[in-house]
Amino acid sequence: MVTIASVRIVEHFFFGLAIAFVIGFEFVNGFHDTANAVATVIYTNTLKPVYAVIWSGVWNLIGALTSNGAVAFAIIALLPVELIVNTSSGQRLLMVLAILSSAIIWNLGTWYLGLPVSSTHSLIGAITGIGIANSYLSSEPWQHGVNWLKIQEILLSLVISPLAGFLGAVIIFLTAKALIKQEELYTAPEENVPSLWVRTLLILTCTGVSFAHGSNDGQKGIGLMMLVLATISPSFIPLNFPLNMDASPQAIAQSFVPSNPVIPYWVKITIALALGLGTMIGWKRVVETVGEKIGKEHLNSAQGASAELVTMSTIAAADHFGLPVSTTHILSSGIAGAMVANGSGLQMHTLKNLLLAWVLTLPICTMLGFAIYAIGLFFYAR
Repeated sequence: MVTIASVRIVEHFFFGLAIAFVIGFEFVNGFHDTANAVATVIYTNTLKPVYAVIWSGVWNLIGALTSNGAVAFAIIALLPVELIVNTSSGQRLLMVLAILSSAIIWNLGTWYLGLPVSSTHSLIGAITGIGIANSYLSSEPWQHGVNWLKIQEILLSLVISPLAGFLGAVIIFLTAKALIKQEELYTAPEENVPSLWVRTLLILTCTGVSFAHGSNDGQKGIGLMMLVLATISPSFIPLNFPLNMDASPQAIAQSFVPSNPVIPYWVKITIALALGLGTMIGWKRVVETVGEKIGKEHLNSAQGASAELVTMSTIAAADHFGLPVSTTHILSSGIAGAMVANGSGLQMHTLKNLLLAWVLTLPICTMLGFAIYAIGLFFYAR
């Protein structure tokens, strides 16, 4: 006989599992995105890997702690309000576990292949699949399961930001080459350590990208953690006005963007630490791709600094507007732009793989989210 106590034990177990999955997602996110921040300083021998990842992790922590929460709630806003408020705690936990497991599976697979893909794309795909599955299984029109206006807004930012990275890096690199006549900046690294001023430049850009990454990507994990907390009580996600299911899609979307979001400090610290630890474990594969496999020539200091300058600037702009963007896509595009500006050429095989991963991430994660959530609901209903 199933008792209330046994049901609560099961729910507490899955609640703890969901928190562990959020931490695991941010840890895996560190494999991909935070590794981009340290790629240039490691590849150019500016810092030894152990110092680089610790430094980056500290600034990720600072970035996450000082974030305003707008990006975090933009992630949550992808789901309809009723899916969070009008479902049982067990169903909400299944939703979060499906989102995270789908994104983790894809991120781990692409990390193993050394492909820098977007954790943001993974999340959007998984959330879309779950929203569609919930509508389909509830005998509602499938398109009602997702906040399509918010997805359109985020996807637009994910398309524009890599273009900004490419063009911005071209402009910065060409400007630097015209104004700074230091051959050391434009020579591929060897075993020698760069001069002090070059190292200082690269450390500063690494710091900026790490801080920006923590403030933007860290918020994605924060948003997911708040979603887990909402399985206990929807009041953990503040709404701007009394919930009205008949409100317009624009109003429902706006209800998820509180003017003064309150996020527990322990949530920010936990997510930031997970990001930093992920960087320390998985940086090598992505660093090799960024440094050697995008251009036909090895990455030089000016190219790395140009890509990181435009990356940190683009992410800062996205933070201002509360938009989640992909550090991976911006920096990879920036590296490609700097390579083109220098006449270094591009390795089309790598670019094709990156483009293929970019195109496949959304549909595959959508299917994973749909399947995992539907299977979970099947067993939950029993």
